[in-house]
Amino acid sequence: MEWMEWLQRNHPKHGFMYDGIVCQDVWDAAPKHILFVLKDYNEKRKDRKPFHLLDINKTEDRKELFNLRSHLQWHISGRENWRTWDNAARWIYGLMHLTADYYPSFFEADQQGDAKHRSNNLKKVAVIDIKKKPGKSSCNLSQLNSYFKEYPESYYYLARQIALYGKLDFVVCCGDGVFEHFNKIAKQEVLGDNYTPRASSIVKNDYYISENGTIVINFIHPLLLKKGLRKDKEYKRLMEIAQKALSELDH
Repeated sequence: MEWMEWLQRNHPKHGFMYDGIVCQDVWDAAPKHILFVLKDYNEKRKDRKPFHLLDINKTEDRKELFNLRSHLQWHISGRENWRTWDNAARWIYGLMHLTADYYPSFFEADQQGDAKHRSNNLKKVAVIDIKKKPGKSSCNLSQLNSYFKEYPESYYYLARQIALYGKLDFVVCCGDGVFEHFNKIAKQEVLGDNYTPRASSIVKNDYYISENGTIVINFIHPLLLKKGLRKDKEYKRLMEIAQKALSELDH
């Protein structure tokens, strides 16, 4: 509410969305706590009541805001949602079962990305978009950088949001620029040194380990739009990055 109120006062045309822990009960019972960080969501509805006209103290008005948590929990079993969330579901399954010397095969994980299993896997994690302003079908690096230049206060509010989730095992930053902007979020005072790279760990292009033992991974967006990318090879690459980081953490 505080973030919404601040935006309505200072940037009334900005808009807002809900995201975070998809299903609290399933998250609490999950063997690992994993946060996926993406850029923004694609606003397809044209009939939403404008953000600056909402009375955010009223439940009915708040229902006008897109709720990613509800969407991932209840509305992604349809076949039309496969392009992003089937890959995310596979990755979640792999990371949940990963150890320093084992991860599920792609054949096994592949079954977790179908309409029957997708939602069950997504309920285990938290997913946030670092742009709470509704977007379009894509957001490139230049647009992302421009957003944070225009709304630098987002770093503080995002840090406040992430602090609510406690100790995380993995943070997977998905898409160009997300890793770099997450590192700026991580430097906010509200997070302390939880996401400061530990002294014995060199920050690599694909991951680092924080002082509190969280593995922060720099990876592609699960939509896999770039030419030459294959879902099986990218699954394997993510597992190998996570496994390498986990082995380093254990030592």
